[in-house]
Amino acid sequence: MASSVVATPAPSWEDEPDVLLLLLPLLILFCAVALVAVTPLLFCVLLRCRGGIALRDTDGPVNIAYEEHRESRGALQATQQRWLEQADDATRLGYERAAQWCVQHPPSSPRDTDITMPQFLGIQEKGVSAWSFDPVYEANVGAIVSARTEIQFFADSPGMAASEGGACAMQTNLPLPKMNDVYYWEAKMFAKPATTSVAVGLATKPYPPFRFPGLCRHSVGYFSEDGFKCYNHPFNAQSYGPAYVHGDVVGVGYRPRTGTVFFTRNGRRLEEAYIGLHGHNVFPTVAANGDAEVHVNFGQAGFVLIEANVKRWGLAPMVGTLAPPPAYGQDKDSILIETGYEPRAEASGAPGSSRAVPDAPDALPRVPSYAASVSATSSRSNSAHSGAHGIRLDTLGRPPESPPPYVSEPAPMSPPTPAPAAPPSPARHQPPTRPVRSAWSAARAWLAQWSAGRDAPRDGPSPTELVGVTIE
Repeated sequence: MASSVVATPAPSWEDEPDVLLLLLPLLILFCAVALVAVTPLLFCVLLRCRGGIALRDTDGPVNIAYEEHRESRGALQATQQRWLEQADDATRLGYERAAQWCVQHPPSSPRDTDITMPQFLGIQEKGVSAWSFDPVYEANVGAIVSARTEIQFFADSPGMAASEGGACAMQTNLPLPKMNDVYYWEAKMFAKPATTSVAVGLATKPYPPFRFPGLCRHSVGYFSEDGFKCYNHPFNAQSYGPAYVHGDVVGVGYRPRTGTVFFTRNGRRLEEAYIGLHGHNVFPTVAANGDAEVHVNFGQAGFVLIEANVKRWGLAPMVGTLAPPPAYGQDKDSILIETGYEPRAEASGAPGSSRAVPDAPDALPRVPSYAASVSATSSRSNSAHSGAHGIRLDTLGRPPESPPPYVSEPAPMSPPTPAPAAPPSPARHQPPTRPVRSAWSAARAWLAQWSAGRDAPRDGPSPTELVGVTIE
C-alpha cells in the first residue's frame, strides 16, 4: 500500500506578527513619561530667565528686635568699623559725640516713660490737646514751639553742625499710647528750603537733642533729603521711599502690638518700614539741620490719609470730657438778666403814671427814667399824682413855715380841738391825702406869715420857688 505524503505550504511574510505594532505603545508611553519629567525643568528655566524683582534677605521690613539682638553679640562691629573709615572727620566727630551722650543718658525704662494716672486723666479731659512739644530750651536752642505743635527751626544754631551732631530734635511730652491697634500722626513741611534736611520718626527718651531720629539707638526716622529710612545707627540707612519737599505731608503710623512702623507721603501709604519696635515707649520726634517750619497734627484736625480719618487712628479724641468755658457776649439763660427785662404790665392809675406792676412777687422793680418822673410830677393836681417808687421832684409854692415867736406871757390857750380820726391808709396806687391841721396850728402859721411879710422890704424880690426831692 503506497503512503502518500502531504506537503505543508511555507508561511508567507503576511502571516508573521507585526513587531512595529508591539513597539508603538511602548514608544508612546516612554515619550509621555519623558515629557512629564522634563516639563517642570523647562518651566523653572523659563522663570529664571524671565525679568523681575529679586527678593533678598535685606528687603521688606527690618526686624529691629532681631537686629538689636545681633548687635549685642557683636555682629555689627565690622560694619560699624568700615563705615567709620569711609566717613569724613566732621561726621565721625558727631557720631562719637552722640554715642558718648547715649552712654551717659541711657533710655528710660517703659515704667518711667509710661503714661501715668494723672496724665491719663488729663488725656480724658483735654483729648488730643494733651500732646504737645515741650522742649527744654537750654538744650534745644535751635528751635521754638508755638501753639503746642508748630515747630520753627533756625539756621546756623548750636548743634546743627555735622561735628556737633548735625540737627536739632524735638520730642513730645507724652509717648504714644498702647491701647488701640494703630496710632497715627502727620507732619506738614510748612516751610522747608531745599538746603534743609528734615527727619520724621519715633524715638525713646531721653534722646540727644542734636541728633536726627534713626541715628541713635531705639529710634527710627524717614529722611527728606534722599527718602532713606534708618534705625539705631547711620550705617543702617536704606532706600525706602520718595524724598519730600516744601508743602508735603509726611505721616507716621505705629502698631503697638507688633511694633510695626510705616510712613505715608501726601496721603499715600508706603510699605512697612520696621517691625519689632516694642521694647520701649516711643515719642513722636521731628528734627532739622537748618531753617524750617513743621506743623504737626496729632488728630486735632483731619488727616490727609483718608484711612486714618475713617478708622480714627489719632492719638486721642479731638474733644475731651472737660466742658468748654462759656462764650462771651451772650446773655441767654441768665436768670438775673432775664428777670430785669421781663415785660411789665402798666399800672391802672392816673395818666402819666410810669409805675409797672411786677409779674412775680420776687421780680426786680425797675427805676423809672428821669423824663418820666418829671412828667409825672409836674402836675400840681394831687389826684393826678402817681405814687411810683423812685425819685420824684416836688415844687413848693410857698416858703417853709417859720417857727412861732417867743412872747413874754403865753396867750390864753383855747381848749384843744380833738383831732379827727385818721382816715384809712390809701391804696398802693391812690394819691396820698394832705394832712388836716388844727385851728391853733393854722393861727400860728398865719401869724408867722404876717411877721415875715412885715419885715421883708417892699422892693425886694419875689419869693423864690423851691424844689424838693422826695424819695419813696
